[in-house]
Amino acid sequence: MSQRITVEGTITPSTFLAAGARRTVTRTAFVEKLISKGFIRVVEDTPSPTVADPVPVQETMAEVEQAAATTSEPARLERRIVEAPNRNGSREEWAKFLDSQKVAYPDGATRNELIERWDSVSG
Repeated sequence: MSQRITVEGTITPSTFLAAGARRTVTRTAFVEKLISKGFIRVVEDTPSPTVADPVPVQETMAEVEQAAATTSEPARLERRIVEAPNRNGSREEWAKFLDSQKVAYPDGATRNELIERWDSVSG
């Protein structure tokens, strides 16, 4: 019995199989030649999930919410979304902005030090 394999067309032009198209074929010398020249590649013969056969959910929504609540990443990302003053803005603008973001800074910090502080906490 001959071996059957599923192949997929690659971006290399071929009249045998269009790019991305899949076909199950018998492994022959001709098919081996197409594989070796890069016109097609062997793919795993697993069907794509459909609506009738969805991919199983690995985590419940409660687990996702718990993970989101315990990480500091969302807070750091929220800070990034906020529009910071222009880099040439005044020291007072930067101080007011950092206060609104609850970012601590030394009392006598210069404008450049405030900007550096923001850069260090916003990533």
